[in-house]
Amino acid sequence: MTRPISLILTLAAGSAVAAPTFDPPASVAAPQRPAGVALADFDGDGATDMAVATDNLDKISIFFNSGGTFGAPVNVLTGAGTGPDSLVASDVDGDGDTDLVVVLNNINTVRVYLNTAGTFTAGSSAATGAEPRGLTAGDLNGDGRDDYALANRDANSITILMNNGAGVLTASTAAAGAEPRAVAIADFNADGVADIASSAHDDRNVLIHSGAAGYAVIQTLPVNPITRPEGVVAADFNGDGLADLAAATSDDFFNAAAVWLNTGAGLGGRTDFLVNGLDVGQIAAADLDGDGDNDLVTSNQDSNTVSVLENTGAGAFNQGVAMAAGTRPGEIATGDIDGNGGTDIAVSNRDSDTVTLYFNQAGSAPCSAADLADPFGELNFFDVSAYIASFNAQDPAADLAAPFGTLNFFDVAAFISLFNAGCP
Repeated sequence: MTRPISLILTLAAGSAVAAPTFDPPASVAAPQRPAGVALADFDGDGATDMAVATDNLDKISIFFNSGGTFGAPVNVLTGAGTGPDSLVASDVDGDGDTDLVVVLNNINTVRVYLNTAGTFTAGSSAATGAEPRGLTAGDLNGDGRDDYALANRDANSITILMNNGAGVLTASTAAAGAEPRAVAIADFNADGVADIASSAHDDRNVLIHSGAAGYAVIQTLPVNPITRPEGVVAADFNGDGLADLAAATSDDFFNAAAVWLNTGAGLGGRTDFLVNGLDVGQIAAADLDGDGDNDLVTSNQDSNTVSVLENTGAGAFNQGVAMAAGTRPGEIATGDIDGNGGTDIAVSNRDSDTVTLYFNQAGSAPCSAADLADPFGELNFFDVSAYIASFNAQDPAADLAAPFGTLNFFDVAAFISLFNAGCP
């Protein structure tokens, strides 16, 4: 028994936790200059569809999912010269299906598109400040419904959009820093009221606007002084149940995800994690490796890449792993497109008129009795390490060969045989 176990240990050197792993990127043709992208089941068939906002010619394109692939889009026209931009999928009217809320950048407006069995019709509109962008959804008043917020780049303000539950939005405005680019909604000071974070690009700060104080600024978070912030995202990064914050920050020579962990009374000190891309713009959070914590994704505009930063489990992140994208990647959406249980990524590419899809290998079904660990569907050292752990714990799952009831050389040999046979 000693020699086979030694052999397996040699093969299994390294971590037993798989990093996020994706298939080679796939490209979906989009109308000209795609911007906002959202993933949701729009037609109620259980599959994740995709919506893409494009400003030429002024429309939202709905790509319905058929077996994990997207066919030709159904276009929803928003009106000449409206300039659809940021986009979120959300049940605005509370009827159980997923509607769309879109920024119409050229007319300083947000508009709701109500969903009926996958068909969208224009609903409520609300005015914003100048050059609106970075739309996000979250429950601002604790009534269980999504409200919305965005940044007004040329007005140095944020717009708060309260939802009355029937699909009607009411807008108000709060002062922000210089050239805000994006917002995030969460309770950042643990007072039980949702706040808004905004990225003040030209001030090199991220601002926390208190929901309990009329969205006045209660905390200023400087980014690295050589960088400027763009996208922001809120999520629990260290598993303590509190909302943390991350921002995409960039300079010609330094591109990082800036992360602030929540202390329970506000956000603490900043830690920068290298993105491994140029001119990082947008940022999103999701559990990409299925280990229960939130990882980060960034779009890197000048290197035409997307980076995944794996969360090590305590709110620290490994350096970004870059994947090829189209030209000038921008908005990011996450969801399970192919139905394998893993979280996939969609990124719009403004200057190549495409959306790049990254299919997550996590969540795939095991391919054999030796396929014991993510990423399922392939055999590698993670499976070897998982078998060692099972064997050493005297887990009956490691009992692969007669005489059953005892773990011994024959079980190890059976595993090696299955492993060497590979996936069917």
